[in-house]
Amino acid sequence: MRPVLAVDDPAKALRQLVQVLGLVAEDATTARFGDQRICLCPADTPPPGLIPLRLDHVALRIGDADACRQRIEARGGQLSASFTPSGPSEIAAFWDNGVRYVFFDGPEGWPVEFCARIGLPDVSEGHDHLAIRTPNLDGVEAALAAMGAARVAQHVLGSGDAAVEVRFVKLGETMFELFDEPPIPTAAGPGGWIGFLPD
Repeated sequence: MRPVLAVDDPAKALRQLVQVLGLVAEDATTARFGDQRICLCPADTPPPGLIPLRLDHVALRIGDADACRQRIEARGGQLSASFTPSGPSEIAAFWDNGVRYVFFDGPEGWPVEFCARIGLPDVSEGHDHLAIRTPNLDGVEAALAAMGAARVAQHVLGSGDAAVEVRFVKLGETMFELFDEPPIPTAAGPGGWIGFLPD
């Protein structure tokens, strides 16, 4: 699946993805990081075939979150104040040995995550997951299941009122992370991670 980022200035967004975040331009509307392609479109013109399940962020697979932070900051990247304002963080519960991850502000402030599975440093860069923040986990999971997806893991992070349910759902080769955290305030308008295109 190819996530779609709707922005006011697709050409400027492509330059930021390439020059700051380290992706490769395939053409005027597509950037690639390993096997993960990201499509760009004007905020008021979604591409044909869009599956409009709004994404919270896109996560790219890397081998070392700390080295990634150094590379991107050296190119002018800004850590996401909403996700990892102090740099890489960890979630021990995910996968076999946990994950170490870092978020950067992507084009027009929309977040991009770089995620490393702990204990697996020699990985090919590319797709890690597409994240959907929703209070309706069952409904979103059902929509993905109707496309052929299946749940592969489920976790509850934290406890009490601060507990966050996280589900990992796989559709073909694409992993989705569904979670029910409250939304982070973002700029109004039609922009952002508006959905994805089938491969």
